[in-house]
Amino acid sequence: MPPSAKTERDEEFSHGGFPNINASRRQQAPPKLKKPVPHYRHLVRWSSNQVPESLEEQQMNQDLVILRRALDLFLNSQMAEAEAILARGPVPVGTNPSPEESYSTTAAQKAQEAFVSQDKKESVQLKPQEETTETDDLSSLASSVPSSSNKPANGKTPSSSSSSSDDGKKSKKDSEPTAMYYELGKAIIQGLRALVTFDPYEIEAGMKAFEKAIKVSNKQRKGSMMGLGSVKAVGSFVVGTIGAGSFRSMNRVQKHAELIYAEATILRSLLSVLYHLDVWMVIEECINLRHAFTIIQGLKSFMDSVESELRAGKNIDHHQIDEHIVSGVTLSYSLYNIVISFLPDFIVKMLQLIGFPSDRDWGMAMLAACGDWDPMAPPESTQEHVERLASSANDGVRRQFCDMVPIIFQVIVSSFIPMNHVDLNYAQMINDYNLELYPESPFFLFLKGRHLQVTSKLDEAITIYHSAKVEEPRWHQLSHIFVFEEMMCAMMQADHHTACEKSRQLLKESRWSKCAFRYLTAITGYERGEQSEKKKIDSLMSKVEDGMQKVAGMHLFFETFCARKSKRFIKEGHLLLPSYDFMLLWNTFDMMPPKVLAKALDNISAEVRRLQALLPAKMLERESQPLAAKDQTIEAATGGYLSGLWSNKGAIERDSKVKNYENFYDDYCLAFFLQGLVAYHLAFFPEDPFNREMCELALESFQTVFRYAPFIKDDTYTYYFSHYYKAKIWIQQGRLDEAQARFKYLLGLSNTNMLGLPALVGGKGRNSLELFVLLKVHSGLIEIDTARATANGTESLRDGSVRSGSIRSGKY
Repeated sequence: MPPSAKTERDEEFSHGGFPNINASRRQQAPPKLKKPVPHYRHLVRWSSNQVPESLEEQQMNQDLVILRRALDLFLNSQMAEAEAILARGPVPVGTNPSPEESYSTTAAQKAQEAFVSQDKKESVQLKPQEETTETDDLSSLASSVPSSSNKPANGKTPSSSSSSSDDGKKSKKDSEPTAMYYELGKAIIQGLRALVTFDPYEIEAGMKAFEKAIKVSNKQRKGSMMGLGSVKAVGSFVVGTIGAGSFRSMNRVQKHAELIYAEATILRSLLSVLYHLDVWMVIEECINLRHAFTIIQGLKSFMDSVESELRAGKNIDHHQIDEHIVSGVTLSYSLYNIVISFLPDFIVKMLQLIGFPSDRDWGMAMLAACGDWDPMAPPESTQEHVERLASSANDGVRRQFCDMVPIIFQVIVSSFIPMNHVDLNYAQMINDYNLELYPESPFFLFLKGRHLQVTSKLDEAITIYHSAKVEEPRWHQLSHIFVFEEMMCAMMQADHHTACEKSRQLLKESRWSKCAFRYLTAITGYERGEQSEKKKIDSLMSKVEDGMQKVAGMHLFFETFCARKSKRFIKEGHLLLPSYDFMLLWNTFDMMPPKVLAKALDNISAEVRRLQALLPAKMLERESQPLAAKDQTIEAATGGYLSGLWSNKGAIERDSKVKNYENFYDDYCLAFFLQGLVAYHLAFFPEDPFNREMCELALESFQTVFRYAPFIKDDTYTYYFSHYYKAKIWIQQGRLDEAQARFKYLLGLSNTNMLGLPALVGGKGRNSLELFVLLKVHSGLIEIDTARATANGTESLRDGSVRSGSIRSGKY
């Protein structure tokens, strides 16, 4: 160890402050929210037993029953049956369902019966649940059709929810029954298929399906709300939202039409960004998203006013709020809050100026309220669990999506971007509940596997991924999410043979990213070290760049990373630790258990020793010299150029040459950064004793990166990530001011391209992970604010206002 490194290490540890036992990042207390969370589920005052006010409402009720059944089938891996239901189209009110339209008990009802049966075995006295089938629901709805004496004044009985033509005559096409919920259901399935396949034709079909849903729902909207074209959309972008009073005068069907119109607009805009791959299209779709938000916010304002009436003791039955409206408004409004909160501060402030909300914690709490979930509550009893299953408030067609969002953010998004208040036990509780309803669901099984993976239970996660099956041929691409995660687990465990097999399967079958899958197939084959595969590896590397694609006019960061690495391989014929290097993109080091981390450290340290042997002797002699810059950062000089770390830079550059190894210092810094990264995770592995030796190794490794960073040509991300993880160590040590200064230093390195990070002395400004770095730094600053609030006693558990109205605290 060079004397300077020892001195710097002693200075770091002189501050003390490291914990004896590392804190758990698996379960954290929920935040204190800035405002109360509405509990819209208690506003439900409509049931399927009510007599509908109109034939249109009858039709919508019947459509929702069938759509609920189709959704249950789809979620439980019976995609073909669900699509067949939607393909048959809506059944006109008054028409008896045909035998093929008589459906069996839903997955949710089966789960409910199972729990009732279990309770009987345990001698728990519960009220027996009646079995309800789709046929019963349809028959009861059909029996409520008005008789001939109740026909409209014109003597005509419409056969669907669509509007009649002015002359009362319709073509065969116009007379076919259409329903906005059917169109929305078909569009969502087509949109999901587009995302699964990433096929331009499927994306275009999804856009057309959402356009049809918009058109059909627009016909059901209230007259004063219809026809909001681009001019009014721009107006709503500037002016604000639609007032709650506009929704008070609407009937139940019209409220649903507004919600579907907004949802279809949002989803169509997202597909449009993927399809057109154009920056100007992003701007246009932002206007559409703002227009959709005015509707969502208007519906929320309406429900807030109804909640105020309920608190005041007024009767709210006449508003006819149902569970479908509740789950829809909750899902859309909370997602706006959550997604926008991940953007950089200056973008968030701009969006807030035009009315967009941004409160991640509040949005998550709103989703929890929709399902009456409480992370701080004790485990449910069997009685409470059966009551949850039987509650009509859980039957909204968007209910499962409200559950999926917090699970996804807890077990997937938090793996890429550090988040506060992560509670993986809470996510598991919600996911287990849904798996009881849909035991074959590929969606909830995948989330279960991810939960095991992020809690470092790799072998159990692999078992889940391997056992999950998607039998439907049209949805075979959905199984690739399991294959990909199996591959990542194999790469973590250094099982290059399995990783190579899985990457080849993805390359052969998946359309997601040919660029990434060619690169992964090449590096996993390269890691196996079989000479017979050399020609195939060379061929794959030469085709990596050809597979790149754009989204919203920009290349995907991981594809840019793969393309640059493949060029390096073609040029030099080798790559350093490519699997560990790629895993940095997926933040898999945070998922590795200590045993796997120790194996990775051995593999990386072996490369470190090999590269140290190649380091020029004169460079090795200079390692005893302290770094010139006190804060060990590369300072910007006049004219936009960057100064070196040493005053005698010219001599250093002459002495730094390594024969036949142009990117030597890229690999040298990469090896030390990976060594420091693994050591960091071993030092602070959750709930294990703090490992000082590994923390020392991490700091020493990062110091080496800082020392040789001026000579990096391409892999500048190692320098920026080293600063990031050093600041994370300071946070663990309680040195929040220093960590904040380091984060701000990284944010201050943005160049004239706004999101770019500058070139180092010997480089070309290439940093394919620049946005990834900035997102992590942004989250790091939030972590510091939270740590300060906790230290000051202002960050605590949710107060009573957040939980008011829950099942356990009593209803209004």
